[in-house]
Order: sequence, then C-alpha cells, then structure tokens
Amino acid sequence: MSSSLTSILLFLIILIPSTSAKTPCSPSWLHIAHLDSCFLSAPQPAEFSEAQDYCNQMNSSLVVINSEDEGSIVREFFARENPSFFNWIGMRWDERKAEFEWVDGKKRNYTYFLPDEPGVSGECIAWVLDDNLDGWQAISCHYSQFFMCQKPAEGIVTTWHRDDEGVITSPNYPEPYENLEYDTHIIKSEPGTRILMYFENVETEQNCDVITVSDDYGISGRTLFRLSGTHRNHSVISNRNHVMLNFKSDEDGVGKGFQMRYRILRPLPLKVFSSNSYGTVTSNNYPTSPDSFLIQYYLIQCPMEFHVALTAKAMQLDKNDRVKVHNGADEKWKKLRIFRQFSPQSADAIKSTQNSMFISYDTGEQYMSTNHWAFEYQCVPDGNLGAEIEI
Repeated sequence: MSSSLTSILLFLIILIPSTSAKTPCSPSWLHIAHLDSCFLSAPQPAEFSEAQDYCNQMNSSLVVINSEDEGSIVREFFARENPSFFNWIGMRWDERKAEFEWVDGKKRNYTYFLPDEPGVSGECIAWVLDDNLDGWQAISCHYSQFFMCQKPAEGIVTTWHRDDEGVITSPNYPEPYENLEYDTHIIKSEPGTRILMYFENVETEQNCDVITVSDDYGISGRTLFRLSGTHRNHSVISNRNHVMLNFKSDEDGVGKGFQMRYRILRPLPLKVFSSNSYGTVTSNNYPTSPDSFLIQYYLIQCPMEFHVALTAKAMQLDKNDRVKVHNGADEKWKKLRIFRQFSPQSADAIKSTQNSMFISYDTGEQYMSTNHWAFEYQCVPDGNLGAEIEI
C-alpha cells in the first residue's frame, strides 16, 4: 500500500472511537439499511491491489454487487462521491480460472458491462460514470482510481415488512426502550401502491430520540417526516411503494417508545372521461366527504389535436388531502397544479398541452363531512391553446 494511504488509514484508526454495539457502522461509514452494509468512500485514488489492501485493513473489501437493485445504490454513491471518474469495484481477472471473479470468490449472475466489455485491455473492473458512459469496463490494475469499501453492518439487521398490513414498534414496547437504540424497518409493496402509516402512540425523549421515515432506502431518499416527543394518532401516506423507518435514541433519557400500524393502499379503479367533449369530474361521494385514506385516479381523454381546459368549481379539502393535475395520461407527466387544504381557488382554466389530463386524488383522515371538489372540463382545439398554468 502506498505510504499516503497507509498514513490516512492509521489516522482514521486513531481517531475513530469505540462504538456501541447498536451502532451499525463506524464514524465516517455510511449505513445502507437495504443491504445491511456499511460503505466508505476512499479519500484518494489507488491501484487496484492497494485499494483492496486498504479495505482489507479496515475489515472490509472492495464493493461487490449482487443485483440490479444493489447496483443502483452503488451507482448513486459513486455519482455523489466521485462523479465523472472511474471507480474500482471488487472484480478482477483470475488467471487460474480464466474468468473475471469477485474478490470474495462468490458467483453472481448480475453484471453491468459496457458494450464490448470486458475487453482485453485490462484485468481489473472499474465502473465508468460520466455524461456519456455508465457501466463496467476492464482496465489496467495499475491505474489509480477512486474506490469504495464495503462491510457488513455491526449487530444491526434491517427488518423487512411485505405483508399488506402490520405493526411496527420500538424495541421492548410497551416497556421503555434503551439508550443508544438503532432500529431500522423497510416496508415494501408492489409498484403503484402506497403505504398508510398510523402512529397510534409516540412517547420519546423530545428532539433526542427520533423516528425518521424516508421515501427510499438508498442514498438519495427524501425524509418524509420526523417524530419525537409525545404524539397520538398521527397518520401519513407515502409517495412511493416503499418506505424506511429508523428509530434512534441517544445516550441519555428514554421513553415508552412508539407503536405504528401500517396498511398497503391500492388505487381504486381508474375513472375515464372520453365520450363527451365537455363534462364534470367530481370527488368520490360528492358532495359529501369521501372515505379516509383512498387513492383515486381520473383520466380525461380528448380527440387528437385537442387539449383539455379544466376549471375548478368547488374545492374543500381536509388537511392531508391532495388533488394533483397532470399534463398527460398518467402520473409520470408534469404536474400543472396541486390543490391542498387552503389552496386558493381560481376561475382561470388549467390547460394541458396534450390531448389528455390525469388527476390523482389522495385523501388523509376525513375530519369533516363536507370535503369535496368538482372540476368542469372541455376539449378545446389546439389552435386555441393558451399558456398552461404552472405550479
């Protein structure tokens, strides 16, 4: 190993204090709960053998990739840490077996080689990631490249939940949890669904022992919310078909903990409006409130060379209700408008640039009996298209 890498390693070993058994990774390492692993981005480039030695001395190895799902997480890490560079992964040529092999000797079916790779120009594999290329390539092992070390999380195993409904609690609930807890859960369902989380009871040390819920389990996940202190009957619906819940307590002070019930929400059948050039679209059970925690989609379809003009005629929403209007045939199209509880109602029409418009309606718990909305729509020839309304 080069003297510079050795010096950095010794510096890290001296500075890193001993950690609690409930801490999954040492300081400076990133915990990826989905993989039950810890990752460390190298401080500087190194040749392949030096990189592997560096990782080995930290009881880890160069990163290995088992599946497309894992590959997407590793790719996010490389893109964040070392964009526009080659990055070593733990695969090299084995002369005795006459094949490329992972450093741990295990067989894996997943690969992500660039076209015509692995070539004959190198015996070690790097992930090429820039504006034009994204994939694995064989290069000389003597090139100095960035790399990432990987090792199992220490004493922490992520709990997966795939049932349609279930209960998640803090450790020991309803007895108090312990100091220095680190508990992670992932709820995952099929694409197109969402997850209702209903926190029946939360009693933790305010601002110190925290429940964090994220909408993804990779590196770029967005925090949906955090809870600490005392709460009752707090509900939220995820934006995706998976969420990660992490509960972490500090070294001083505990509480009773939390109990959360979850349920998978599946959209109701799509309502399509395509037989008339004009009409009205209303919320479920209009003009009374819809059911709590529903997902309803509406599609307005006009003939080709027409666009949709939509005007809000009534809008009364509860605090967790959302009505989203999309410029196209499904949720993947750009949002033209989002209506929330106190969104101002305008007489101006919302105009699509496509011949279709998609409306998604999510409800939270219905506290009032008169929540409802209504839109009037009209199919208008494209020659009369005006400027669309942006959010």
